[in-house]
Amino acid sequence: MSIEFNDSWNMFRGNIRRTGSTGTKPVTKPSLYWTIELGPMVSSPVYEEGFLYILTLTGRIFCLDISQRKIRWHHNIGIPMVSSPLILGDMIVCATFGNWIHGDTSKDNIIFALDKNDGSMIWEHHAEGDFFSSPCPIGKNIVLGSMDHNLYCINSTGEIIWNYETKDQIWSSPSCHDDIIYFGSDDGFIYSVDSDGSLKWKSKLSGKIRSSSPCLYGDLIFIGTYNGGIYCIDNFNGTTNWYKTIEKPVLSSPLLVKDRIIFGTSDHRLYCFDMTGSKLWEFETGGKIWSSPVCSEHDKLLFFGGLDSYIYGINFYTGNQEWKFPTMGSIDSSPCVADGMLFVGSRDGILYSFEKHVEPAYIS
Repeated sequence: MSIEFNDSWNMFRGNIRRTGSTGTKPVTKPSLYWTIELGPMVSSPVYEEGFLYILTLTGRIFCLDISQRKIRWHHNIGIPMVSSPLILGDMIVCATFGNWIHGDTSKDNIIFALDKNDGSMIWEHHAEGDFFSSPCPIGKNIVLGSMDHNLYCINSTGEIIWNYETKDQIWSSPSCHDDIIYFGSDDGFIYSVDSDGSLKWKSKLSGKIRSSSPCLYGDLIFIGTYNGGIYCIDNFNGTTNWYKTIEKPVLSSPLLVKDRIIFGTSDHRLYCFDMTGSKLWEFETGGKIWSSPVCSEHDKLLFFGGLDSYIYGINFYTGNQEWKFPTMGSIDSSPCVADGMLFVGSRDGILYSFEKHVEPAYIS
């Protein structure tokens, strides 16, 4: 029986449930394919039909032709971007964070959509709040959180349909399932909101939900908090099924693969649990882990970047390191794995592309 592969990665964490894993071709042991200097990156890349889209802290959006190893187009919006883009039909949807570098509170922010084929502007909506949260599609609409405390629902022409206000900033990227939206806020609550903007439930967790995004699996939600909480929550009513705590913040979004949930943390470690909360393994790196781990469901390795400037390949069954690659800057951007390739942006300004390693054939 042949395996059908999903070779796109068109949003942060690869899908609306924010699992960090998709059914793409395995990378196995990566081999460097291409590097290109674009500018420092915190935003995570997305990929579709041979083209990679990436945003930079210098306010540029790039479309890269991977097979040709060249820039297809680029658009300079001139405002820093850390939110990851969303590919939605023929559009790529992006949002800015004007205060990221200079703290200029007067900087106007924009949610905007470009034509993914040529980079031309389709629509733009000006906003006061910064955007760290990455957009998520729900039907034909888009939801994302803002530093102005609101979750916004926007239609395909850039008009705000509704907003839901929390008591603090929203860094967490929303996830969706069955027309229900889940997201965390710095007010310490995780929220469940219907597609019309009405609250279903909210649950108080241990401290701010800074940038960890809800990962959905059946009737379970997994998420981390700034106070070091690692949570498994019931998505029907928000009650806690199990809870772990560490001494440092959990800012990375969890990875779900093969009935395992894997958290990167600021205590330099990855933690892997089964669905009951039993710890299966932990792996220590040389720095904080803010990058969110990713993998192909058909692979055995997960990949993530560290603030120690390395890209890691860890066996998600055993927790053993099987691959490691040095860069020249901290990595808090999350990798993208698609079409048998791995893509990682770094604060060193370089986009790293890897392909599956193939042993050379020698002719005697």
